[in-house]
Amino acid sequence: MGGGKRDWLLDLSKSDLDDDDCARQCEAKVSLHRRRCPQGELLPYQEIDLSQNHLVWRGCQAVLDVGLKCRGLCVVKLFRNRINDQAAPALSRLVEECPQLEQLHLSYNHLTRRGSEEIIAAACRGQKQRRAGSRVRTLWLRMEHNRIEEPAGMLQDLVQRKVGVCEALDAECSPKACKRCAHVHLPYFARQDPPGEERGGPPSSTAQSSPADAAVASTAPAAATPARSSAVGASVA
Repeated sequence: MGGGKRDWLLDLSKSDLDDDDCARQCEAKVSLHRRRCPQGELLPYQEIDLSQNHLVWRGCQAVLDVGLKCRGLCVVKLFRNRINDQAAPALSRLVEECPQLEQLHLSYNHLTRRGSEEIIAAACRGQKQRRAGSRVRTLWLRMEHNRIEEPAGMLQDLVQRKVGVCEALDAECSPKACKRCAHVHLPYFARQDPPGEERGGPPSSTAQSSPADAAVASTAPAAATPARSSAVGASVA
């Protein structure tokens, strides 16, 4: 980060990228780093931002490839794309295998219950493994405005299966901490889009931002306290 450069940020947001574009851009960034740095040195990125593009699923594999090469990746922003359930395997590896990941933003995409459950389960596995030897922050996982039918019922099912999730309804729950010590925060999760409604991808220039969008725009904890909805407590195994 010397010289004022934002070497910690890989920002490809609002770049009109599809999956193939994303793969090429990520490969170019990695190649440039390899030329500049000693052999084997990990990438410096703490945040990857590919929000407001046109990714569907292959682009998420490119994000995973970069993420696994980072020494301290904390935040990944993929909101407002067209990401569907085919991306779930790559995103599951991301949340399970990136040890310092604290936030993953997937709102305004095309995930259904199948894909979201796979990602949440992987996130909980990863958090359990990391908590074995040290204190780890609850993962802040934004999945609102996808295509998840009956989100309240899904949350109840996760709790019954002892998956450690929390809707972050309490004021003491934030991207930094969970009052219930859950593995995964799911703020705003109850806000899902009807099947067939087109809400993914970059917003139009005239689109109005919601309070949830404003919270996504910043990783600062003060901007991320969700509005109240139906409560589901954590059950951490």
